[in-house]
Amino acid sequence: MPRVVAEGIALLLCLRGILYVAPFAVLAAALLPLTSHAAGAGAQFADALHVLSAGMWAGGILALASLRPPDGWGSPEARGLVERFGRVALIAFGITALTGALRATEQLTGLSDLWSTPYGLVLSLKSAGIVVMVVLSAAAWRRGTPMAGLEAGLAVLVVGATALLAAFPLPA
Repeated sequence: MPRVVAEGIALLLCLRGILYVAPFAVLAAALLPLTSHAAGAGAQFADALHVLSAGMWAGGILALASLRPPDGWGSPEARGLVERFGRVALIAFGITALTGALRATEQLTGLSDLWSTPYGLVLSLKSAGIVVMVVLSAAAWRRGTPMAGLEAGLAVLVVGATALLAAFPLPA
């Protein structure tokens, strides 16, 4: 119930254009693992870190996708924005990948679970989407122009796969 209340307050503040949406959105994201497959305080903390860091990474990509710099992505201002986000994105991705890998090793009983269970198949698809996002990010970084629209679409698919993971039973 506290998570739903925090989500509702964040949505209301967002729709009304009132500041301080972030604290309620972060609270809702941090409370999400309490209703997940995570068992125990350590697993719930890892899930909270995973959700918050993934939100920073994917949310930043979605924010970049919504921008249209007046002088294009090649301008010094836009390049500076991409570089600043890149530093945050790299740290957020690292935390997301680490906590995701740790949680996956707790949830799966063996490597074969990745292709022999519904949970493992969705986790594999989610992981493949993330790998493609990383490749696109690296290519955009080298070229100096983000492919945020494509990355944002993949981020939405990865978030959808994450939601599916919550619906599937864990491998036996």
